[in-house]
Amino acid sequence: MNRKWILVFLTVTLVLGLIGLSIAGDKVGNSRKGKLLFRKNCRACHNGSKAQEMGPYQKKIKEWDGIFAKDKYQEYSCKAEWEKLSEQDLLDILSYLRAGAADSKVPRGCG
Repeated sequence: MNRKWILVFLTVTLVLGLIGLSIAGDKVGNSRKGKLLFRKNCRACHNGSKAQEMGPYQKKIKEWDGIFAKDKYQEYSCKAEWEKLSEQDLLDILSYLRAGAADSKVPRGCG
């Protein structure tokens, strides 16, 4: 009888864990890919020559989240560049910027 309850408990735990992972995995970016995308798509202008210099450490996590808020890019002069990127690309770039933000565990420049 005890073996049956242990099996039921382990099955329920496994199912709940997998459901949690699938929900948590829905809008997750890859910061390593984001760094490459940032260098390729953003740094050309945001190095101080054409647009305001910008790197991960120059803003806090909450500020980066605000910049990447849904449809906020419509206000930016680089709107056309944003529209070329997929939603996953933008999540990857945001993940990179958040990981190196001024209030993150390891603030870093755009290098």
